[in-house]
Amino acid sequence: MNEIQDCLCKLNFSKLEAQIYLTLLDGGELSGYQIAKKIGASRSSVYPALEVMLKKGYILLLPEETQIYRAQNPVALIGRLKGEFCESADTARNMLESLYQEKHEERFTNIKGFDTVVSNTKELLRSARQEVYMNTDFDLHLFEAEFKLLAEKEIRVIIFSFANLDHEGLPVEFYTHGDPGCDDEMPSRMMIAVDGKETLVADKSPVRGDWLGTVTNNALMVSIICEHIHNDIYLLRLKQKYGANLWDGGIFLNTRFEKK
Repeated sequence: MNEIQDCLCKLNFSKLEAQIYLTLLDGGELSGYQIAKKIGASRSSVYPALEVMLKKGYILLLPEETQIYRAQNPVALIGRLKGEFCESADTARNMLESLYQEKHEERFTNIKGFDTVVSNTKELLRSARQEVYMNTDFDLHLFEAEFKLLAEKEIRVIIFSFANLDHEGLPVEFYTHGDPGCDDEMPSRMMIAVDGKETLVADKSPVRGDWLGTVTNNALMVSIICEHIHNDIYLLRLKQKYGANLWDGGIFLNTRFEKK
């Protein structure tokens, strides 16, 4: 009996409603007084429950002088409840799916100013759950607290820079060409991708004299930044393995981009 009662409770019956329904199903036609006596409950709690069950269609009230109740046919009742549940589930699914898409739609947010770039980078770092990739020439100690927080969570932070940045004491994996010529232009760029889901790209143009950037969860943009940072590190490792002659051998395309 307890197992059946539990099943009814999962179908949105209260515990008392389940007891009343099963009592009527077993005992046939009963008054509120008889039901209360059989289940050992007070009439003051049984009668309000009976009124609610009537409205829900769980039970029937017989046309007698004294109020006599009978359980609704279980096949008809469960069939109706199943139909109502499926309809509600379909409606909820459609509404929740729409809400999810609205909240997770791809977005592009423009940001301006050095402090804004730093604060957005910190926010992205704190949101990381798996891995972080960075290509930057920023002072890495600006993000020391965030790096240590991620290290405690065992989240990898992989950083590439053309400049030999000070990363002493920071729990990060650092790769650099150690180009001393970059020092005069620092800082000039920030590229970060977090968990393969969101990215920030920002730079300071000598022409406009201010920092501009974009934060986006656009899948293609995130993939491009992830690939870019990986390829920078791959090229660095190839250079370290095969020497400075890596760039010899006619691999250039002779494009305007290369000439810059």
